[in-house]
Amino acid sequence: MTMYPMPMPEMPQEVIDMIGANPEGFAEAMGSGMEAMTAAMEGGASPAEAFEAMGDTMGPIMEDLGMSPEVFDAMGDMVGAAVGPAMHMAPADADGGDMGAMMQDGIDMMMPPGTEVPGPIMDAMGDMGAAMGEAGMGCHDVATEFMAPPGDPMYPMPVDGAGNPVVEPGQPETCPADACQAPPMDGACATAAPSMMPPEGGYDHAPMNDDFVMPEPFVMATPDPTGELSGAENIAPDPMGGPAMTTPEDFGNPAAGMPDAPVGLGDALGDGNPAAGMPDAMDAALGSAMDSAMDQGGAPATAAPSDNPAAGMPDPSADTDTSSDDDPSAGMG
Repeated sequence: MTMYPMPMPEMPQEVIDMIGANPEGFAEAMGSGMEAMTAAMEGGASPAEAFEAMGDTMGPIMEDLGMSPEVFDAMGDMVGAAVGPAMHMAPADADGGDMGAMMQDGIDMMMPPGTEVPGPIMDAMGDMGAAMGEAGMGCHDVATEFMAPPGDPMYPMPVDGAGNPVVEPGQPETCPADACQAPPMDGACATAAPSMMPPEGGYDHAPMNDDFVMPEPFVMATPDPTGELSGAENIAPDPMGGPAMTTPEDFGNPAAGMPDAPVGLGDALGDGNPAAGMPDAMDAALGSAMDSAMDQGGAPATAAPSDNPAAGMPDPSADTDTSSDDDPSAGMG
C-alpha cells in the first residue's frame, strides 16, 4: 500500500512534445541506462553509484535526442520528487514489479489532463522498476536516492518544525491527508500491483499538526530578462532557450536553508547547475508546475513576484501569466 505526494510535479509541455516525437528513442536510452545500472550493482556498486552509472550512460544519448544536460537533470529531479515518496511509503519488501507499477503511475500522474504517456515510455518505466528489483535494490533505498534528503528545500514530503520527516517509511497513514493522494483507480498499481492500493475506505491519516511544514508546490519560475525581480541572485539560463529565469525567493522550506551539495535523483544522474545558486536551479526554472495548472487544464502558471511562498500556494490576488507570448519551444531544435 502506498500514496503519492500532493501536489504532483507536472511534466512541462515542451518535454512532452520532445519525448512524443521519438518515444522509441527515449525508451532505448532508458534501456541502455538500466543495463549500466544493473552492471554497476553486479560489480558491487552502491545504489547511488549505480544511478550515477545509469546517468553517465543515458545523458549523452538523451543529448543526441535533443534533451540538454540541464533538462535531463531537472527531469530526473521531477520524477524523483513524484515517485520517491510513493516508494518511501510502500512496504520495504516491495518487489521490482511493485516498483515498476509505482514508476508507471507516477509518470502518468505527472502528465497534464488528457495527455497519455507514450507506450514505449510507459513500458520502459515498468522495466526500470523490474531492473531495480532484479539488481537487489530495496524499495526504501531507491526512495532515498530518488528524493532530496529531509531538511533540504526540495524534500517532497512534510516535515515538523524541527525539520524532521513526518511520514514514516512504509506507513502511508502517517502522511497527512493534505500532503498525499492515492494511486489512480485505473492505473498500474490497481492492475499490476494491487497490493499498492489503499485499503477499502482509505487510511486513517495522521492529523496536520500546527508545526508541520508542507513542501512548496513546484512552480514555474518568473521570466526576468532584467535580473531585477525577487530572487535575482538565483538567475539561471532557461534550458528551453528563452530569457533568464529567477527562482522564488523563499523556495522550499525557509527554515532549512539551502543545501551545500547537489541532491536528488537528477543530481545522481548528472551534475547540477552550480551557477544557479541552487543544487539544480532547473528544478525551479523548468522544475514542474503546480496542481493549479492542472486544474485550469492549461500550461503551468508563472508565479508572480508578489506570491507568498510561505503560504504554500500562490497569492490568489496576484496576477498569473498563462499567456504564450514567449515561445516555450525556442531552442528545442
